[in-house]
Amino acid sequence: MRKVFYGWYITIACCVGLACGLTSVLTGTFSIFLGPLTAEFGWQKSELFVALTLATITVTVASPFIGVLIDRFGAKRMILIGFVLEGAVLASFAMQTASLAALYARYIVMTLVGLGTTHVSFARVISLWFDRQRGLALGVALAGLGVGGMVWPVLSQWAISAYGWRTAYLIVTAVVTAVGFLAIAIVVRESPAVMGLQPDGAAPRSGTDGAPKPAQVTGFTLAETQRQAAFWLMISAFFLVGFGTVSLQIHLVPLLVMQKVEPMRAAMALSLFSAALIVGRLAGGMLMDRFFAPRVASAFLAGPIVASVLLALGAGGPDAFVAGALAGVLAGLASGAEVNASAYLAGRYFGLKYFSRIYAWYFSAYSIGAGFGPLITAKAVEHYGGYTEILYVLGGLLVCAALLLTSLKPFPKGFPQQG
Repeated sequence: MRKVFYGWYITIACCVGLACGLTSVLTGTFSIFLGPLTAEFGWQKSELFVALTLATITVTVASPFIGVLIDRFGAKRMILIGFVLEGAVLASFAMQTASLAALYARYIVMTLVGLGTTHVSFARVISLWFDRQRGLALGVALAGLGVGGMVWPVLSQWAISAYGWRTAYLIVTAVVTAVGFLAIAIVVRESPAVMGLQPDGAAPRSGTDGAPKPAQVTGFTLAETQRQAAFWLMISAFFLVGFGTVSLQIHLVPLLVMQKVEPMRAAMALSLFSAALIVGRLAGGMLMDRFFAPRVASAFLAGPIVASVLLALGAGGPDAFVAGALAGVLAGLASGAEVNASAYLAGRYFGLKYFSRIYAWYFSAYSIGAGFGPLITAKAVEHYGGYTEILYVLGGLLVCAALLLTSLKPFPKGFPQQG
């Protein structure tokens, strides 16, 4: 019986880690705690979305520095430190007062200290362990965002209903920190070379002395990467993807509640988004291993474009939940595939030697779109009194993202041989 390649165990552990990571927890809980916080302190929803925007700015500024630290000190170490610090700040939300400044400070600090638990760390681990099956492995690992997105809205809503929002923060913190930290600490190894293995479980290559030869990690430097047109095309595309898809995700619950859908049913619609995100991760990963990845990513963007139109047409009708659930599925499929694509394309176009510091730029671009999109959407809703107009705008932005991705040229055939 053929032994299972250890990289697949690491992939599952990374899936669990990402389910408990900063991005999953932030997006999966924000809209659920939105109602209780506004009811408790009398804040406007747009004031709370400023917190998300500040977190985004923190990601944008700090991610490139985190990328350097990951390349230098290793992803596993940064992930474990991130879980401990993320948990400490998340627990402090239970002590939130009526001070908006304190709320903003918590989001900024949690984002800063939790960046080690984001895609930047996990995508590096997976990219080092896999080559031929990298798309599928990234899909399985990054599906953790969908797993977390399914768990945190329902768990948070249940805990709020049963114990109140303050205790709910503590319950979420306990699950996040314990599960995420243990999964990574026990299972993950930095690279296959640490265990004397090759990417994908391939047979070891022999050197001139007959001894096993470790795989060579090569790639462009950040400066070389930034001189290439593909880098900036992808920066623009993934900014627009983050703006559009995360706006749909974050506003799905408030939109449905505005249309008199019960909060728990609205949370279920958001969970459908996350379930579809898992499918999008896996399907997108497998397809990118077989077909030209930019075209795969462009095709998946048809989903949230249709979702935007569905929500714009159905947001005010009697079937708001049905429209929202279907839109959540379509948007989730695309959101899953697009985050896969950013990590996959970074490795294929620019190599792995400086992967984290390069990919951090894509994560920053996606994140700044993901942060400003929901805030601008909230402002538009306050101005127009509904979601219809901004939903059409979001659809148009995603069309632009799809066109940018289709303009990318074939992958380079090799990378500079360095060190």
